[in-house]
Amino acid sequence: MLDRDEIVRSLTGAWELFLDRPDAMRYFDLSVEGFWRSFRAILLLLPAYVLSTLAERVITLANTPVGGEQDAAFFFLDSVVGLGLDWIALPILLALAARPLGIQRTYAAFIVARNWASVIALVPYGFIGLLVIAGIVDMEMANILMFVALVVVLRYNFLVARRALDVGIGFAIGIVILDLAVSLTIALALDSVF
Repeated sequence: MLDRDEIVRSLTGAWELFLDRPDAMRYFDLSVEGFWRSFRAILLLLPAYVLSTLAERVITLANTPVGGEQDAAFFFLDSVVGLGLDWIALPILLALAARPLGIQRTYAAFIVARNWASVIALVPYGFIGLLVIAGIVDMEMANILMFVALVVVLRYNFLVARRALDVGIGFAIGIVILDLAVSLTIALALDSVF
């Protein structure tokens, strides 16, 4: 399990990355053990993920004609499987491509930073989900807020890639696009299955 000190230190590093601080990477444990422990950060993003998933369910039900609803069990299974696959897909793809891409030296640092940054990146979606569930914002406003959150998170992912991989702007943009494409591919594939 993750200890409190590592959580605080790593989330501080993730926040420093959000602020684009040059020394943000010093907060992360970049050892082999730290690399594997960073995957446990998924546990910290679960509350925000659950809220955003519940809000997605509310929005889906509101936009679906009566009788056309997807079974709740399949909806949540789709979400859980999607999160798991999304969590490991990019790390696996980049591990296979690290040498040809010339990032084998910084690959582990990027994955550690990406995993911890995901906790912070999901907070806005969880907050918007809470607003939707509570009925404070309607679907139109939720979509606007989600779009704004997406833009902020894409910028954040760019900063993580740029700092952690120590690469140029074009390469960092390519990593962000790859990450987004992998996530969308997983989501579309699972939607067709479930």
